[in-house]
Amino acid sequence: MADPADSVRRFRAELADAVGRSRRARDEAHHRAEVFQRHTKELAKNAATGSSAAESMQRAVAIDYRTRVGLEVPEYSAIESNVRPDTAANESAAGKSQEQTPSDGSDLDFSQAQIMR
Repeated sequence: MADPADSVRRFRAELADAVGRSRRARDEAHHRAEVFQRHTKELAKNAATGSSAAESMQRAVAIDYRTRVGLEVPEYSAIESNVRPDTAANESAAGKSQEQTPSDGSDLDFSQAQIMR
């Protein structure tokens, strides 16, 4: 049978190793968080100025991230609008339907069509 003192020594050695690994993991996570926060503050500062250099830097960071995680990187020649042209024209031409407009003229319409939009 194993010596009790030897068992205690091995237990303490494994405990010390585990504590060392946890401290290294904590330090690495803390370092990554600091780098992330610093980078986020820089992006926010540059976005507040609204410069084209900030936009190009943000685009470069986004492309780098997408490449790193293995996502497709689409090529854009210019800044695109968030509105699709085919839906914008259809919505403005269609106007409000009878179903969307309350019959009494109030703006408090809780009909099913309005809720589901």
